Amino acid sequence: MLVAVLSDKPELREQFCKLVGKEAARNDITFYPCEAGITLVEPTNYPEKIQPLLYSLSVADYAVLLVEGLSPKVGELIIALNSMRVAGGIIVSNVPLPISGTVLDKYEKLPDLAAAAAKVKALQPEAAGEGTIALVHKAEQIKSLGHVAHGVVKSGRIKKHDRLFALPEKKEIEIRSLQVDGQDADEAAAGAQVSFVFSGEPFEKGILAPMRNDYEVSNVVNGRFAKSPFFRDELKGKIHAYTNMQYVEGTLNESDITLSQPLAFEKGEQIVIVDASNQKLRIAGIFQSKW
Repeated sequence: MLVAVLSDKPELREQFCKLVGKEAARNDITFYPCEAGITLVEPTNYPEKIQPLLYSLSVADYAVLLVEGLSPKVGELIIALNSMRVAGGIIVSNVPLPISGTVLDKYEKLPDLAAAAAKVKALQPEAAGEGTIALVHKAEQIKSLGHVAHGVVKSGRIKKHDRLFALPEKKEIEIRSLQVDGQDADEAAAGAQVSFVFSGEPFEKGILAPMRNDYEVSNVVNGRFAKSPFFRDELKGKIHAYTNMQYVEGTLNESDITLSQPLAFEKGEQIVIVDASNQKLRIAGIFQSKW
């Protein structure tokens, strides 16, 4: 089970994570394995960059929101959690938050970090969903190993020697060796933080899916845009579309997104629309792809 730890203050996120787990891998996002089956995900470079927040929420099954005082970035976190429909979580705050009508309305309210840490440690991982899907947030070339990818198993499980499709690049890869939370393993189940050596063409980040899958890959996504009621500005010029470790520049119309690079998505998927240059709120709304 993957738990996103969120705050507008990086030092508060790190303090909480160290109460619960031990740092295992640091990049744009940092993983902290803790109790059996529970791993914390911390968006290390947020709020400077929006992408680590989106990456963290893509993999999260549950969220911990830590708030010491209201700020524009706390508002952005609330909107991000609601936009990406992270339905289970905890709030630690002594100030009232504008969460009425959002998924956060059902989050448990706890008084302090210690109570929240105890709650997280007691979480019971849920049963894995059907179908193998892994999300890769970083891939690299390591001289002694070859091509290495880092990510999480979102549903199903992956095994050594599995042949999978890397999307949106449409590249076939084979897993040669596998580590779960830094330990050698033959397979990894949903909720695991993984690194694996693979053969095949290199890719940067995105989705790993079975060879037969339901993903569309296109530069144009048809559907309907719904602007967030909290986003008060007009969208002008370029936007970014985000889903499943893919952050792609493009232009938005009422009925489609035209992108600079192909995007992998499922029919009916909700794609986050980002106005990266906005100084107040970067999440503009949701684009619902057509069924």
